[in-house]
Amino acid sequence: MNYSSERKKSILFTVITVVLIAVLVISGIMALNIYFPQKREQQKFESLKQSVVYQKEGDPMPKNKYGDLIRRNGDFAGWLKIDDTSIDYPVMKPDESDPEFYLRRNFDKQYSFPGTLFVGGNCNMDSDSFVIYGHNMVIDTMFGELDSYADDYFAREHPYISLDTRTQSRQYKVFAAFQTKIYADSDDNFKYYEHFGTLSEDEYDETVQSVRNLSKIDLSDMPQNYEQLLFLSTCSYHTQNGRFVVVAYRVK
Repeated sequence: MNYSSERKKSILFTVITVVLIAVLVISGIMALNIYFPQKREQQKFESLKQSVVYQKEGDPMPKNKYGDLIRRNGDFAGWLKIDDTSIDYPVMKPDESDPEFYLRRNFDKQYSFPGTLFVGGNCNMDSDSFVIYGHNMVIDTMFGELDSYADDYFAREHPYISLDTRTQSRQYKVFAAFQTKIYADSDDNFKYYEHFGTLSEDEYDETVQSVRNLSKIDLSDMPQNYEQLLFLSTCSYHTQNGRFVVVAYRVK
């Protein structure tokens, strides 16, 4: 009786152990299948930097700074960088007929799970208000660090966003960061994605006030003279169809 009971326990323990090992192996394989492709794509972005002609501090942007990248892909619109983060990427502007073209494509228009940062539809880098979209990757590439702006200390330590267009260097200052949900049924939900392009004064004021009301960070600074607005948008997993958005205004 005791021998039979012990044998059953031993078999059960062996089965559970085998199942747990199998789960760990499968999870490890899945994790590697996620990590290595993202790492390879990140290396491709790093190689793009070798084509950029960097100017000395204080010098104007050289006319050929992004010449190689423009010749390689005419959709290249600029370069986005936030100091002391991994956010340091080219930005694309696809044709309006397919505004999410780079959602799952790399700089060379090949399939890529991380995609490439891109300017959204119905706006461009000269609009009153425009958005740059990027994926929230688990290895903190693309916009994987963007939700760090939910923290007041981080936001104060990283107030500036650098954005080069093809011809000029710009700087934007962060004044709000918020979580929201797209495709929400409620009219009370601020649909930030409908506030890009050309804005009237009333629309501009409404946009600024709405994002400040939603903001998870308390920054006293805000646009005063209808400066251009930049939205950085990525996925957020706090809810279905969640988004995390950082908003900045142009200061240079």
